[in-house]
Amino acid sequence: MKKIVYIFIISILFGCGRENPYPNSISDFRPELQVYLKKLGSEKKLPSSDTIARNYIKENCTKEELLKLLKCEDPVLRVIAYRTIVNKNDKDYFKILLEHLNDTTKVTWWYYEDAYDDFMVSDLLIRKAEDSRKLTQTEKSILVDSVLLKHPYLEVSNWMLQDIEPNEKYYSVIKQKSKVKTDRCGTQLGACYALSKFKKNADVKLLKSIFLKSDKDCVVWIFKSIENFPAIEFFPILRNYYQKNIINKLSPNENVTDDLLYFCRAVATFKNNEGLKMLEYIEKNNTYINKPYWPPYNKRYVFKAINKFKSPIYSKLFDKIRPTLNKEEMKSIFEPEYNERKTW
Repeated sequence: MKKIVYIFIISILFGCGRENPYPNSISDFRPELQVYLKKLGSEKKLPSSDTIARNYIKENCTKEELLKLLKCEDPVLRVIAYRTIVNKNDKDYFKILLEHLNDTTKVTWWYYEDAYDDFMVSDLLIRKAEDSRKLTQTEKSILVDSVLLKHPYLEVSNWMLQDIEPNEKYYSVIKQKSKVKTDRCGTQLGACYALSKFKKNADVKLLKSIFLKSDKDCVVWIFKSIENFPAIEFFPILRNYYQKNIINKLSPNENVTDDLLYFCRAVATFKNNEGLKMLEYIEKNNTYINKPYWPPYNKRYVFKAINKFKSPIYSKLFDKIRPTLNKEEMKSIFEPEYNERKTW
């Protein structure tokens, strides 16, 4: 009993010593401002539907009031305050962002009209700065350092590590994230993709075990990882996929997906005869997008792969496909895929 009382007293003492990071309430603001803050806070979501209240905040809040609002007890108002600072092109927006990366309170954000989720305030602040395209490359580098090394729990960290080039100071964070299975397979496999960039033989066993257990809906991340790091131990994964999902499965009556492109690229990195036969089969068996309005993509996907990973073994296939592609198709060969454009 004495032990329990002792622990209780200690917890009170330590708790009393902590400063409340969000001490301000709506009642601490001037009366005319309180009216609009109450309206915005009552919605309990983002973005707020009351555009009149939002515009009033932007046009009438001083910088001091916005900074005060960033320490408000209502997390929705904290996000609105920072968004307003960015929208007003305040020169200190980045400094302010770095000072609020530890705001882990979650709020509901409707990122589409019919889709929403709960996000940490810090994640939403970062997204606002990034979406507004105000971050310089130097600021992005500072932010990546701050997030991956100090706040790796943020959702945006998963996005960052997929973009950045391999750097040893991030290796342990990336490897730890690659071990954690989540409800969204792309989160773990995205970390595996980042880990594959290091091309460490010591990671082959871990990566292969994750690839073999992963959801087929995220297979693109597996192919992209193998493309980064074509260890021979991964080739059976490609062989099995080919046998189960490609051989005798391609049809001119079915839509083609990006899975096929990334599969071709992963296979092409190995530059071996078995891979060549796979690519030749794909080139011969066309699929269509919205038949008959779009041309077959199979040839283009194979050509993209063997053009990226040039080898004498592909010379005959290269010469066969090249004359069949028009100018527009050839132009697309050298353009990056839409989902591979980097932010960080």
